[in-house]
Amino acid sequence: MRKHIPVLYLVLFFLILSAIPVHAQSGEGSPSDFFVAPLVEVLGYSRKGPAFGGGLAVGAGSGVAIGLRFFYAIDTESINTLEIAVFMRFYLQGPDACTGLFVQLNAGASIFDYESAATPPAEAGDISLGIAVGWRFLLGKRWYLEPAVRLGYPYIGGLGVSIAYRL
Repeated sequence: MRKHIPVLYLVLFFLILSAIPVHAQSGEGSPSDFFVAPLVEVLGYSRKGPAFGGGLAVGAGSGVAIGLRFFYAIDTESINTLEIAVFMRFYLQGPDACTGLFVQLNAGASIFDYESAATPPAEAGDISLGIAVGWRFLLGKRWYLEPAVRLGYPYIGGLGVSIAYRL
């Protein structure tokens, strides 16, 4: 049974990814609303010091975007954290915006392992809820830089940056 668990997570991932509304935009050479964003963060997943990590976010939408976040962090106490979350992002520049100030709500799960890689099933886990505020800076037609600050549970707070590419 344990060998089939990663396959179940992969099937679940593709089912969730297929539910993201991706559509073509009309217009001359304008990029679509689907984005992929590698990210790095420093956040408070540790009791004694910061946790450092990286991950990937994928999403779709302008004005309001939805998507998935996968994040892996290691802290100074050798606690490894894997965070899998869905997000809903609101661009505050208007309904057609996909740049500028945004507020993002995150909800998902965090799993923890002490001194080993965090993989399902893990030693411990908890829900992960939070809010992030950031700014998407345009770097050409398809590239963006997104610094953000987030607060939530169980990580308390964090600072991060991602580079987004709109497909």
